[in-house]
Order: sequence, then C-alpha cells, then structure tokens
Amino acid sequence: ERPVVEREDGSKIQHPTVKPLALMEWLVTLTTPPGGTVLDPFAGTGTTLQAARDKGFRAIGVEQDPDYVQLINTRLAAAK
Repeated sequence: ERPVVEREDGSKIQHPTVKPLALMEWLVTLTTPPGGTVLDPFAGTGTTLQAARDKGFRAIGVEQDPDYVQLINTRLAAAK
C-alpha cells in the first residue's frame, strides 16, 4: 500500500504519511452519499482516490507536489 517511484537519478519518491486503504474505504463509505463525489484536497499518494473508486464513487484529488502526483498515478494504475 506504500507506492514508491524511482527517479531517473536513482533516488526514490515516498510519502511520509500513507493511510491504510481499508480505513479510507470505510471513511469514504461512511461520509459519502450514494452517487456522491469525494474531494481530497491533499491527495498525497492517492489512497482516498483509490478507495473512492473501488467503492464506486467519483473522486477529485488535488496535489501540489509533482513528485506525489507520480505516486498517485502509480497507485491508481496498479489498482485497476
């Protein structure tokens, strides 16, 4: 559940506060009405986005760090 992306120079991109997917699935289900959309303004590694998608919700994620956007893309591509 902790995505890692390796840069061209060999260094690794990791996020310090990855949340468990099962927890985020439970929270998404608890707080989102049927057919609702989940907004994650600090998407980090995309755990909440994956949880929303896996539970059948739409999701919008915002992340300002381009390194973390790579982690999100890696997570969502692997989870299809």
